[in-house]
Amino acid sequence: MPSIRLTDAAVKRLAKPDKGQTDYFDQLLPGFGLRVSASGRRSWFVLYRVKGGTNRGKQRRFTLPLRAGALGLADARQIARDALIAIERGEDPSVDKRRHRTEVSAAITVQEACDVFIERYAKRRNRSWTETSRILKKDVCSDWGDRALESISRSEALALIDSVADRAPVMANRTLAAIRKMFNWHIERGTIGTSPVERLSAPTREQQRERTLSDAEIRLFWQACSEYSYPFGPLFKCLLLTAQRRIEVSNAEWSEIDLEKQLWKIPAARTKPGREHEVPLSNMTVELLLSLPRFGPLVFSTASTGDRPVSGFSNAKKRLEKRMEELAEAPIPNWHLHDLRRTASTGMAAAGIPRYIISKVLNHAEGGVTQIYDRFSYSNEKAEALEAWASDLIAKLDGSS
Repeated sequence: MPSIRLTDAAVKRLAKPDKGQTDYFDQLLPGFGLRVSASGRRSWFVLYRVKGGTNRGKQRRFTLPLRAGALGLADARQIARDALIAIERGEDPSVDKRRHRTEVSAAITVQEACDVFIERYAKRRNRSWTETSRILKKDVCSDWGDRALESISRSEALALIDSVADRAPVMANRTLAAIRKMFNWHIERGTIGTSPVERLSAPTREQQRERTLSDAEIRLFWQACSEYSYPFGPLFKCLLLTAQRRIEVSNAEWSEIDLEKQLWKIPAARTKPGREHEVPLSNMTVELLLSLPRFGPLVFSTASTGDRPVSGFSNAKKRLEKRMEELAEAPIPNWHLHDLRRTASTGMAAAGIPRYIISKVLNHAEGGVTQIYDRFSYSNEKAEALEAWASDLIAKLDGSS
């Protein structure tokens, strides 16, 4: 087994093996090392021999409770050093760890495990934590809520994922991802030792969507929306006009919108990339917003007080699709609300808008040194892009495009 001087730089350079795992022992602290697996998982460990009892002389491995990355080299080496000192006194850290884990896992239920995961991890790290919370509450806690976290078996996890896949294949992938993250987080905290979904493959193969609405479909969509009362009719139109994400449009507040300046400022807390986003409003969009009732803080709401976000998108879209097919007197190929965003961006591209300006309009996540230092707002360019799209949309609705 390789023995190297472990440093922060050396740890970063270690490549994962093609298969299995490789242990790298530290030259500075005998018995202490890093295991790198083919899956990319990295974990600190201490290899030792039991000093006393019936297992005297037996070699054991003590894996530190946090993975490499969550636990730095210096801290890991100190924990290992303390463990080796305890071993010299005749203690066995592996036994103590299992005892602690058993006590903790027996005391924590799946419901409690999900709650603490959402509160201490998801809310702080994942802007879509509300969806993760909904998934765990609906499909995990409803079945396993009162069960001990450690008691969930692999076969039970497979049965749950299969049941979700039977009704919603793609959602089964999301459910598996949420369960896997929750269990792995508790493994890192030392609550449990294994995950029932470890190395479990996603049940559904997803394909990247390229669907955009044709000009004829856009006319049907717009007419159906015009027959659809507030909030869904105008909300769906706003999705197509602004090219913004559904969650951003459906949670828009009047305080964010300046109709006189024709500008909508979405706060960083409500955008996927986590940065404030300015959306210039075309004349057509302003006209739409001026036509809306205004009885609360939210632009679109299902409550008379205007303070409750819109819900029931699936049923609303089904009714819209049904009306579109009635108008067309023919079936319409399946489409999603996100396709409206893609349709708008495609329309801007067809109008000659540069790709990087369209990306600014869409507020796509960016990376690289150039993007880090590029803080120019491109307000005028974005306004021209959305106005060009609105003009093109008007032409399509008139049947002249």
